[in-house]
Amino acid sequence: MIYSGKFKVTSPFGPRTLNGQPDDHRGIDVVGITDKYVCAVTHGRVAASTIITDKTDRTWEWGNYVRVDGDDGRRYYYCHLSKRLVTVGRRVKAGDYLGIEGNTGYSFGTHCHFEVRDRAGNSVNPSTFLGIPNACGTYGEDWRGEVQKKFGLSDGTMKYLDRYEHAAALFRKLGQA
Repeated sequence: MIYSGKFKVTSPFGPRTLNGQPDDHRGIDVVGITDKYVCAVTHGRVAASTIITDKTDRTWEWGNYVRVDGDDGRRYYYCHLSKRLVTVGRRVKAGDYLGIEGNTGYSFGTHCHFEVRDRAGNSVNPSTFLGIPNACGTYGEDWRGEVQKKFGLSDGTMKYLDRYEHAAALFRKLGQA
């Protein structure tokens, strides 16, 4: 999952209207409900962790973004982040924190634009990688909240655990235990 808890899809993949103009949305926009930490959806290596501010480079629209080159040959983009938590070259596993959702670049509110491209650079419907329908709605489970309740952990302890690079996977495993 892209978040360790519940999240909402606000704009699915495909045709849409943005500011009154037809647009081909090549990703899916998601907003964290129970937390704002964005997680890797697959294993791979961080190929980019940057912000482009030069408006002649179209990627400026992504603001702060992280690209993970997946072990499966696909490229995974996590965009509009308020903060990036990984550096180029780092190996990540599914569930590792990559950044915190934000409102950087060409954005109209805090969220994460998640995009997937195949080996040839073609956009692929990212909802299949999240295991959800390509539709607006609320998805995911609040593993972080379940763990906090189940073990009676304080907010301070939870913030401490959030700093662990595999926190999302830890919460999921503890919640399922």
